[in-house]
Amino acid sequence: MKLDFNKALKRIVSEELRGNNPVPDILGFLHIRYLFGRDFSVQLESLLVEYKNEACIPKPLLKIDVPKANFTIRPMARPDPKDWLIYEAVIEYLSKRILKNKKICKRSFSILTQV
Repeated sequence: MKLDFNKALKRIVSEELRGNNPVPDILGFLHIRYLFGRDFSVQLESLLVEYKNEACIPKPLLKIDVPKANFTIRPMARPDPKDWLIYEAVIEYLSKRILKNKKICKRSFSILTQV
């Protein structure tokens, strides 16, 4: 399974720049590639292998209370950036397979509406 981590990062950054994130990242996730260095995809692939071998587990979600307009709050959870990138890359991979088969309603996945 070949995952496209660069495309996953672009999708996360574009959502951040659109303002769709109720808890924005100060750096807009643009720092993630530099945290990994040159071997960005290689490091994420090795992390994915660790998950498969159960040598590593995803980090706990960051839980945040987001205020709403009617003075109430709603809970929100955000994954660790590495886990988020792997999740987005897997979604991209699966959506290509689903679109090829066309056996699923397009409203079921938001990524399918972007195609």
